[in-house]
Amino acid sequence: MADYSSCSVTSCIELGCIGSVGGIKKAYILNGSVTGVTYDANSAITGITGNGTLYTFEVQKQSSSLTETFNNSLENGTLFYQQDLVLSFAKIDQDKRNQMKLLAQNRGLIAIVEDNNGELYVLGTDFDGGYLSAGTSATGTAFGDKNAYDITLSFFSKEPMNLLGASLSSVLSGITVDACA
Repeated sequence: MADYSSCSVTSCIELGCIGSVGGIKKAYILNGSVTGVTYDANSAITGITGNGTLYTFEVQKQSSSLTETFNNSLENGTLFYQQDLVLSFAKIDQDKRNQMKLLAQNRGLIAIVEDNNGELYVLGTDFDGGYLSAGTSATGTAFGDKNAYDITLSFFSKEPMNLLGASLSSVLSGITVDACA
């Protein structure tokens, strides 16, 4: 019989209290590179070193999401994770058009996503970053219809997505944040 002790379950998951909400508050996209990532004993990220600027991409409430898919193949003995960040940007305009074009041309995106619970997830530090895998711009038909860019950024990883173990500013070294203020 095979020994699976190295991948045995190590603790319970309790039901807990109700208190979380869905959705994305904002995403930060890095124009630069990550040269190192440090983790604590629970695999939370405690340090990100690199260079460049994290640009803030704000989204409308209840318009964007982050989904992680576990891809496990028993036949091939492989396991990887895919994170899909779906962002919606209201009102088509030239400045957004230019940013969408740059995102679509990029092959090594790194993103940090803040959800509506205040959690920060890091995407793209594995497998040379992510890419814009789908996108649309649509004017809508009726006056009340959505006029927006909708894009999907896809990332692949050997590990499930990590959360930051501290605030964004305290984790970054060599990377600045442009909050578009």
